[in-house]
Formats: sequence, structure tokens, C-alpha cells
Amino acid sequence: MHDDIALSPKNRPSSSEDADLAAAEAQAKVPSSVSQGADTPPVADEVRSSDVSDVDDDAVQPVIWLDGANPSTGDDAPELPPGTSSSGTTDTRADVQPAATVASDGELEELTLPSFVALLEPLAVGTRVGPDEMLRVEALRQQRGRMNTYRALPVTDAAQPMEIELLEAPVDHSGLQRTADVLSEVHYPMLPTLHATWEHDGRRYVALEARASSTLNEALTEGLTTDEVISVVLQLAQALRRLHLAGWVLLGLTPDGVQVSQPVRITQLTTAVRSGESPSEALLVPGYSAPELVHLAPVSGKEDVYTLGALLYRGFSGTPLTDAGLDSTDLAAIVRIPGAPQLLAAALAPVDERIDLDAFYRGLLALKRRLAVKPIALRVASGTTIGLNQTRATNEDACGYLTWSSAYEGRVAYHAVLCAIDGMGGMEAGEVASTSALRAVLGGAASYSSQQISAAASSDLRVAQPDASGDTANGSQLAHLEPAALVQAAAEAAHTAAAGRQVGATITCAVIEDGRMVLGHVGDTRAYLLRDGTLVQITRDHSLVAAMVASGVLTNEEARGHPESNKVLRSLGGLKRLPPDYIDGLSVAYGEDALDLHDGDQLLLCSDGVWGVIDDNRLQQILTESPDLETVVAIVIREVLAGGAPDNAAIVVARCVVMPAA
Repeated sequence: MHDDIALSPKNRPSSSEDADLAAAEAQAKVPSSVSQGADTPPVADEVRSSDVSDVDDDAVQPVIWLDGANPSTGDDAPELPPGTSSSGTTDTRADVQPAATVASDGELEELTLPSFVALLEPLAVGTRVGPDEMLRVEALRQQRGRMNTYRALPVTDAAQPMEIELLEAPVDHSGLQRTADVLSEVHYPMLPTLHATWEHDGRRYVALEARASSTLNEALTEGLTTDEVISVVLQLAQALRRLHLAGWVLLGLTPDGVQVSQPVRITQLTTAVRSGESPSEALLVPGYSAPELVHLAPVSGKEDVYTLGALLYRGFSGTPLTDAGLDSTDLAAIVRIPGAPQLLAAALAPVDERIDLDAFYRGLLALKRRLAVKPIALRVASGTTIGLNQTRATNEDACGYLTWSSAYEGRVAYHAVLCAIDGMGGMEAGEVASTSALRAVLGGAASYSSQQISAAASSDLRVAQPDASGDTANGSQLAHLEPAALVQAAAEAAHTAAAGRQVGATITCAVIEDGRMVLGHVGDTRAYLLRDGTLVQITRDHSLVAAMVASGVLTNEEARGHPESNKVLRSLGGLKRLPPDYIDGLSVAYGEDALDLHDGDQLLLCSDGVWGVIDDNRLQQILTESPDLETVVAIVIREVLAGGAPDNAAIVVARCVVMPAA
């Protein structure tokens, strides 16, 4: 078998036998018969001739030499990683192999051809090379075409000398010269470090930092997550932007030419070409190179965009592109990642329609951010009971919630306001205070939601495309809904509704926007968070008993059922305008100003009619074991009544659910 070659589409025969015949005729200039037998495979039109002088060399695309030199010209072809030849083999044996041609009588004859590539005689282990013989060859790692790769170590007294990757090729090997040129001009963390380059005895040497990790091809074969694929390709796009800035276009990058590390590193640079110049040979790397590279035209950089798109396609689909390229009609069925088919279609389009590298980078960054967003929606249920205390003729507790969502131009957002209010029974009209306060909270939330939804439909809230840094330039947006403002509105409403009577209420109000929760709290209503099976109180009681526990006068056990437990230190109704720091935020009890909610988190807001009867351990069990929120509410109300229900009770419970991104 001779060394692997690939033919440009114009010259590609229709079978493996035809490929051997076409290659033999094109390179050895062996005449073929004009008339062929019935069993003789057809010969490619461009090389079918009874006389070599009849062949129009200019009409035939050059052979893409994946390994070594073109024997007819002596020029080097780009050195490419294993796996890039059309036949899938990496055989580089230099022995003479038979090939087939057609005799004048139409019968196939065996023709002996010389090897296309003569392997370079390797250096012996222990050989010292370089200026002042600074490196010692430790092992031959690879022979590929006319290039040898060695593991070498510096000649030094250091206990652990730095390992070097040493590349060796004839001085006329243009691929190795390009590698040295690129690394001499471009110093970047995602490119190998060039330690030295020199010529000696007709050979060129390039000493690089050694490769220390697996290739992208190995990583893709083992399997990468969507996030990992995007991260790798984003890094490659950054490296290629740096090369383009320095005037180089890489061309022909394959997964074997990428080292998966932190950060990733491009290790295959032999195919690099100056921007605006034409490659010396047509290039075809099945599954990865841009189709236009089979023609010797000046490169623009869009060739690298195609390669990045091909790598992204491989990562998303699990298989490389076919030789025919992208079939956009099947793309959505193959890659089911929202936003990915659109980006792939733009990157793998014909060169005149293809996006440039900056646009690809921005698009991939936007895709990464879109997939990173995990919209949290809340499923909510609530309930209340007047209880069993014969002195409580009315239900002075109140609770409620409002949820809404908006989705527009690549963005979906879910919002919720939850509220639990306990009207103080010892005053003249606790139900007046709680009802007016709840109306103020939900009315304020409804007004905000209407403004937000209206704004979302206008250009004011349209999401702009990310710039090169990934930032978006949005128009004016509504300020976030603040729970402290809702609590203040509730205080004013309760004070107004009192009309001079003594009224009071405690309140806990939670606002959730885009999966982020903040709250406002006054009194001894409570908010809890259930996460990973553990229930945590995230508000602090403003009560006499809580203050006694905090000061060490009472233990938690002694506080439960204490006769002074109904005395609160803060409430709504007495003041129209609440003083600063009167309203607690989340940070008072939880230590953070806001809480990022997770899938499966549950929130519980309730009055003391609930937590005063059912302890926290039982509440945790109910939340953990109940199949749905309506069941939670039903069980809590039932157990409150079973516990004697000495007070009114109110409960709002919400469960976080991750929704599909836009």
C-alpha cells in the first residue's frame, strides 16, 4: 500500500480501484488504453488519455498531499494529524508497492511504483542536537511523511528537566517552517511555546513544549457535554482570532491537532497561510476543511470559521461532517440544541454567505449564555383556616400570590410574588389590616407586571445581540420589584384602613424574578426554604419570645408554647411610614441579600397559626413527602386543626421548576 492521498472532488474516482488507477496515472504518467474492456473500471476524465502530452495539467486540480512531498514537484504538503486522509489509514511505509494500470489489450497489469514519500532517517536515541548540543533525544515518538517527532530533554543537571517535543524535517519542509514562523510571531497561551529553532546538516529542527494531555479527538470519542464542547470551541475561536490578528489563517485544523488542557492548545500549525495569500497546494481534510480550499484562491479567514463549525458539529452530533458537507435539511433533526442549528448553518454555509470569525465568536458566546440560563418557574398553592378558637369570630389571616411570565427575543423570565399576613387578633380589626395589606401587595405586583409585560412587547426591553465581550446593550428597563416597597405600601394601606382604630398585622413578602428571591419581613410570620431535603427558616421573628431566646433567657424548647409568644415587637398599622431598618431583608436571617433558587427548591410562607402548631421537623417531612403542593396545603391545614387550631392559620407554598430556555 502506498501513502495516503486524497483527490480533490474534481478528480475523485468513483471507487477505491479507480482511486488507485487515477493516482497511478496522474503521478507516474502511465498511458492508458482509449478503449476499455467491459469489466474495466472507468478512469477519471481528467487523466484519461492515450498519451500523456494530451493531458491538460492546468485543468487538473493538484493532489492534496496529506503526508510528505509531491514527488513530481518536490514541494512539501501540509503535515496533518492522523485520521485526515480520505481512506482513513495512516500508513507511511516507504517500501515499493504494486499498483494497477490498463494495458493496450484492455487487461489490468501490475505496475510497480516508487513510494510517494521517503521517510526521514531518524536520529538515534541519545543523540545531542541543537546549539551547543543543548538537547538529548530520548525517544522517537512518530514518523509521519518527512517529519520526525521526538521526545527530548535538555542537557542539564536539573533533577527534573523540562520535557521537549522536538520536530525534525528537511530544510525545504515548508510546513515546519510555517510552524516556526507562526510561533515566532504569535505568543499566546493557546499555542505551544517555541523554545528554539535551527538548521543542521540539511535538516530543520523546532523545539516546543511537550504535549501533556489528550487530544480533542480522544475527548470527543469518549464524550463531552454540550457545555464542554462550547467551551473548547470558544477557546479555539479566541486562538484563531489572535492568529488572524497577526495575519495568519490556520486552515485544516482537526481534533487531533488540539490538545485538551486548561486552556486548550492548538498543536498543528503546518497548514497555516498568510492572510490574503493562496495555499501552495489544494487542501482537503474530510469533515473539517472548507470546501473552497480545493481551489488555490487567496484565503480570507472564513476558512477557519468553517473548521470551527465542523468541530462544533462533531461535538454536538457525535459524528464528523460527511464529505458532502452540511445537509441543512437534516440539521435540526441531528442537533437538537436551541440556537445551535442556526449558528452551524451560518458557519458551514458557502464562503460568500458564511459569517466571519468575530460573528461566529459572538454567536457561540450568545449560545453559551443562553444555554447557561436555567429559567426557574414557581408552582404555587395556598390555603387558610379560621381555626377552632371560639373567640376568633373572623379569619384575620390573609395570604396570596401572583405569578406571571414574559418571553421575547431570546429571553424568558418567570416572576412571582408570595405573601402571608397575620392580622393581630388582640386589636379592633385585625382582618381589616391584613386584608388591606394583602390588597396593597398584590395590587402593586399586578401593576408592575402589567408595566413589565407592556414594556417587553415594545422596543424598550428588546434584548440586543451580545458584543465581542458578550455584553448586551439593552434599552431602558423597569427597576426590579422590591419587596420592601410592597411592605411599605401594605403599611400605608393598613394605616389608612384603620381610620383611627387600633389595628395591626405582621407580614412576610417574597419576590422572585429570574430565579432570584428577595424578601421583606415584619413581625412573626415566617418564610422557610426547603433545599436538598433540609428545611431552614430564612426570616427572624420580631417577637418578645424570639428576643428572649436570642438573649439566652429561653431555650428553643422553652419558647415553644410560651404564654408570651403572641407578643410582637414590630407590626404594620400603627405607622403610616415605617422607619429605616424596620423591614428586614433576607440577609438578616440568611446572611445574603438574595437567594438563587434551584430546581426542586420549595418555599413556605406561613403565619404563627401554622408554625406554632406544627414544628419544623414535621413541616420538613410534609414538604419532602407530599407529591404536589395542593397536598402540602391540605395536610398542613388538617394537622393544624388536629392540633387544636388555637389561632387562624395561613400558608403559601411554592416549588421551583426549571423551564426550557428560549
